[in-house]
Amino acid sequence: MFKERLDLDDKDIKILSWFMEDPYISQLEIAKRLKLSQPSINIRIKKLKEKGVLNINTGINFNKTNLFLVRVDFTANKGGQILERIKNCSFFVNGYVTSGKNNISIYLLADDLKKIDEIINLHIRSEEEANNINSTVIVSSIKDLILNLNLEPEIKKDKCLDLGNCKDYCKNIKKPK
Repeated sequence: MFKERLDLDDKDIKILSWFMEDPYISQLEIAKRLKLSQPSINIRIKKLKEKGVLNINTGINFNKTNLFLVRVDFTANKGGQILERIKNCSFFVNGYVTSGKNNISIYLLADDLKKIDEIINLHIRSEEEANNINSTVIVSSIKDLILNLNLEPEIKKDKCLDLGNCKDYCKNIKKPK
């Protein structure tokens, strides 16, 4: 199913599978398992990366944090513009254009549900075109959920991280004039 669609052979599938089990697996170990040379494995890995089917993602494992992850679904005619504005928010994990009742889905992460509510109120509910807004707290994930976050505001100790300061400090999220 996947291998035809992604134009992969059995060796590629094995390599991908082994990387998913252990992202630190060495090329030498893969070469031994496949009975191929290390340089040929290097070429295969390079091609898999170029195709975009092999990516190593680092981040925070949601299952090992005490943080709140919230999915916010809503409908908006120009939802892509809202996603473009909110993508720079420190609490933004990812966003999707979807089909179905709601056409936008975003994930927000914070240590306080009040902060997430502040973000939703200021940057989604305030949009005239956003409606059918529903939020769901993600309680747990069956598999490890690795979240790639923008931690720059933590380093800079940005005021937008504090409850009540979102409106004044999230300049990257402001609506265009």
